[in-house]
Amino acid sequence: MLSGVGPVEVDIVFEESKIFYEFTLDDEDLVRIAELNFDIGEKRVYVDIGDQNMSIIHPDLICLSVVLLCNPFVGRELKINHPMSEQFQSQVQSVISRYKLIPSPEVVEKIPAKSNGYPALAFSGGADSTAALALLPRNCIPIFLWREENSQSVYSPNAPLRICKELEDCGFEVHTVVSDLEKIRDPIGFPTDLANAIPAILLSEILNLDSISFGTVLESGFGIGHEKYIDYGKGAHWRFYSTLFNSVGLGLSLPTIGVSEVGTALINSKSIFGNLNQSCIRGSWKKPCLKCWKCFRKELLMYSLNLSDPPDFASMMKTNEVQVRLSSYPISHENVIIYSLQRINLEQHAYFKPLADKLDMSANLELLHEWYSPSLDFVPKKYRHTIRDNILSFIDVMSPMNEFNLMNWDMEPHLKSKRTISRQEKFTSFWQDFTQRFG
Repeated sequence: MLSGVGPVEVDIVFEESKIFYEFTLDDEDLVRIAELNFDIGEKRVYVDIGDQNMSIIHPDLICLSVVLLCNPFVGRELKINHPMSEQFQSQVQSVISRYKLIPSPEVVEKIPAKSNGYPALAFSGGADSTAALALLPRNCIPIFLWREENSQSVYSPNAPLRICKELEDCGFEVHTVVSDLEKIRDPIGFPTDLANAIPAILLSEILNLDSISFGTVLESGFGIGHEKYIDYGKGAHWRFYSTLFNSVGLGLSLPTIGVSEVGTALINSKSIFGNLNQSCIRGSWKKPCLKCWKCFRKELLMYSLNLSDPPDFASMMKTNEVQVRLSSYPISHENVIIYSLQRINLEQHAYFKPLADKLDMSANLELLHEWYSPSLDFVPKKYRHTIRDNILSFIDVMSPMNEFNLMNWDMEPHLKSKRTISRQEKFTSFWQDFTQRFG
């Protein structure tokens, strides 16, 4: 329903064990949506918290979940027809300049501070998420968002659900929460980076949580493998999300942000439950699809570390998704691809040679198997000692020289060189005769 110029309006409806979010947009919001690289999907989505007591869920937690769901779509105003505290409204508004948050007339007291809460992990079952679990205290509560299966998505919950069962057998208190939240976006997917934490947020009072962790890695946080180093702590991403989480008394925790994908692979190779992880979201338990980009990147890395036998990489490179990703300039997480190719015999895998030709194969990437210790600032003080000790039981702290190299990461000279541009063009044409050459 469109009503001219007005707010995004959100109604909260409770039905049995489900919390429904109902969105109404107007013309201003459609203008905003037109500027995005994705569209609005379903305007009624839900979270099913099962047999938990909904009356314990503080209104601010529900309002925070609304912000995480609809932030990208809001034009000028967001009106949430649900109570919230003045403190929540003020803190959220302090990091949102694009639109005004309009509270409902009903005001509630803020969430009381916790003194003896538990850490939670927004758990996916993937390599980075499982490594994060190995670094957190053993009383950590993994919370898995079980994405409702549908014909629009290739996602399969088979592997992560099995992993959750295995973790329960290891003594963890695991919670799975069914939801169709990703349907709010078209194409289907989560609308904001940390929207997968919504189940943990909604359960935080029920489970007495004091923080929520994510398996964010060095590449994503500090830009390593992308064009330039990013000072994450001074960026908008940390300020925005840490403020949102703090507004409801939750610490935002990133225990793996100082660890690269190489480091998380090494952690999992040594952790007592690290072998449970599976990053592929399309295959079944212990049977990844071996067709997607994650499979290619993770399998290549594991093989280069002598942690697995090589799959049929040539077949994997025939898939459109892998070809598109490898043809990017630069490749996402290009550092991991370089690191992996540096450690395998290219004579035995000739199909990798054109790829290696366009990469900076002389790059010194030994920093990728070390821990960037200043990243400890991005976990709550309460857990820093434990997380530091756990990290150092798996990998070494980064040397001063490698810290310098990390903070001066810059791919632009390589990407702008005539040689690299020429090799990129040659690699793009390489796909035309790939099948003929490599079957």
